[in-house]
Amino acid sequence: MNTKKIIGISLLSLCTVYFISCSDDDTPNDPTDTITLNMLNEHNGKTFLGESGVYINEANNFIASSNFISDVGNGSGVGANIPPSLTNLTHEVAVVPGHIYQIFDKRTLVDFPSGNRAIQVESSYYQAYVVSKISNGDITTGAIVKYIPVVPENNKLPPYEHTIGSLHCIGETVELTLPRNSEFFLKEHSAGKKALDITSTNNKLTITLTKTPDIVSGPYGTYELYIRLNNVFTIVEVNVK
Repeated sequence: MNTKKIIGISLLSLCTVYFISCSDDDTPNDPTDTITLNMLNEHNGKTFLGESGVYINEANNFIASSNFISDVGNGSGVGANIPPSLTNLTHEVAVVPGHIYQIFDKRTLVDFPSGNRAIQVESSYYQAYVVSKISNGDITTGAIVKYIPVVPENNKLPPYEHTIGSLHCIGETVELTLPRNSEFFLKEHSAGKKALDITSTNNKLTITLTKTPDIVSGPYGTYELYIRLNNVFTIVEVNVK
């Protein structure tokens, strides 16, 4: 084999090794809105993560005193496509490099009668990824964290606070078709739930006014129906006039 062929094969081998070693198809690219933060702990500056109020304490744990944080576990990066993790919520959790965390505003979460928790459609939460610890010698002073805002899928639920109709007289109805396997409940109202009767047949809700509105005793006002599918919920409204 002549020298030119040997050199050509060697260069091709080097290129192949280079592309294999640099390829990482399992790691998603950082989304364009990714923010990289040198998050110093409370003893070295107390850096907050966005507007979440989350910081790292002296024990090098994330603290979410006014909201909730969930350790999702090992992840491939901040852009990993992970649904909201709402079953392991806490106010303090260890900072672990390579782990993904989700941070939720507690005002956007609701527990349904089934025991399932859901996040409000059209709201957002933070998804964070710990790249590495920040150290000064043998002392950990914080962590390099990437984070993004995430809006959950609406699961084809109606828009938040969507009005589905108005009821004026006894026996009048409004209807709403829901995605399969939805859960719902009617929020307590000053006039009481007895003003409305709700039945469900083949994923269709029928809401019936059971009392004639009276100028003195009502029931007048806006009734809120909470609807959940998987880990997302919405509210629809029925007006009694």
